[in-house]
Amino acid sequence: MRGSLEDLGETPEAALAAAHAALDEGHVQKARDLAKYVLIRARGSDMRSEAGALACLAHCDRIGSRLRRASEASRRAAQLFEQLGDLQGESNALATLAHVCMLLGRNDEAVEAALLCVRLCDVKVPQPQVVLAHNCLGLAYSWSGDYERADASLEAAVAMAQRCTPPLSIYQPRLNQMWVESKRLLDERYQTGAMSSLVRLEALGRECAQLERTGQGALVMQGLQPMARTASFASASLLASWQGDTAAAQLALAAATGSLSGGMTWLDSFVRWAAAEVAWAEQDWVEAEKALVEMREMALAVEHEQLACQAHLLLAQVFELQDKNEEARREHRALRRRERRVVAEGLSSRESLVSWQLGARQSERHLRQALVVSKQFERWSLEDALTGIANRRHFEQALAERLPAAIGTGRPLTVAMVDVDRFKSVNDRFTHSTGDRVLKTVAAILSSEVRENDLPVRWAGDEFVILFDAAEPVARQVCERIQVAVADFDWQAIVPGLQLTVSLGLSEVRAGDTAETALQRSDEAMYRAKRVEPTAA
Repeated sequence: MRGSLEDLGETPEAALAAAHAALDEGHVQKARDLAKYVLIRARGSDMRSEAGALACLAHCDRIGSRLRRASEASRRAAQLFEQLGDLQGESNALATLAHVCMLLGRNDEAVEAALLCVRLCDVKVPQPQVVLAHNCLGLAYSWSGDYERADASLEAAVAMAQRCTPPLSIYQPRLNQMWVESKRLLDERYQTGAMSSLVRLEALGRECAQLERTGQGALVMQGLQPMARTASFASASLLASWQGDTAAAQLALAAATGSLSGGMTWLDSFVRWAAAEVAWAEQDWVEAEKALVEMREMALAVEHEQLACQAHLLLAQVFELQDKNEEARREHRALRRRERRVVAEGLSSRESLVSWQLGARQSERHLRQALVVSKQFERWSLEDALTGIANRRHFEQALAERLPAAIGTGRPLTVAMVDVDRFKSVNDRFTHSTGDRVLKTVAAILSSEVRENDLPVRWAGDEFVILFDAAEPVARQVCERIQVAVADFDWQAIVPGLQLTVSLGLSEVRAGDTAETALQRSDEAMYRAKRVEPTAA
């Protein structure tokens, strides 16, 4: 891919234009590769291109459900655009930030970013940017439970779209109004046990279907057209289920399922919600429970905290309808725990926002100095000085964050201990300098072989740890690749006569585990491996 990017060779502007064109065509990975290429070239030397690349990457990660990564990229893009005085760029970056914060459950931050986005737009001049700003604010309000403000903001988006020259399709805000009304009805059923009226949702459904039939089902936002089709089918399935027309609901559900892309996104979780509602309408509680558990797990897999919380509430209702009161209480307790984690994560995010706001009052020179120092201290505190990979403190933080979710939801998590066989003899036979080079090389091999969400760590001395976001069989495959890579490495290039292997022990996190018990089992497994496997030095 690098060769084809450099063949664009001309300018960062050309590469970013190509990235946006790729998004229009639905080629998200191509767009991401182009934006990443621009970011590497522009970082530290071309602030405008860097901001544009970050904004594009944030949008790509939003489509791909890499929400935490998208939040950081969009926040940084907004900061750079603000420094450049580019209101349009800042507004677009804030719209992305508001959307991903909303999905991550950071409702206050989402509303603030969306409000600022609207304020930065010139609302007197109807344009796509203003439509998107109001659309984003409406969604942010809906997840905060303020459905009146949500509907009003989306109506403003409709009005702005109609006033644009040429007029824009009102399909996107109307489809989002269907989502908002569905969410309102869901809350109403939870609070009162019934939905008062489906009239509003039925009217929105008819209007969206009419827009689709007449070829006006286009979105204002790039790259989301396939997702809109799935959302439309799933929304239609919800409506039919609530109307009692399970045959139509099944047909719409099948269409929604068939329209899903290969990679998992939040829409997979939404479709499982629709499946649960079909089962609910048929009073098939076993199937409803199964669909809601899948909804929750899929939401967690794509970092959509809001849908995960919604799945907990729906499961609690399904259990209550069956007089399974203990199971219902369990779901409510799990929901409270998840909400507390979301709040804690939101507080950390707010610290970054406060730093941003304070930085705006300082000179650009002082702001840059503060950011450099902050990043240096953060890196030093979480990075092993010798190898450059994560250190023990970083591992303990990551495990503490991931362990509750692994135990509470069954999301797989595996710990692997890695030990360099007979490392002491390396220092004794050669030198400590050679030993340091060995450790750096092993760390580099670990980093190159693990997957994106896995965390390789230098634990102490010649011991390493890997935290796998996966079940043990998957982690074991990666570990086997690591053992082969270490054994096949040309150690003779470091010093003649040197040959190394590593021993590994794995343990998947179980119910009732603590960080200590998970580590202890993997450590014991590693020592068992050392006793039975041949080693070299």
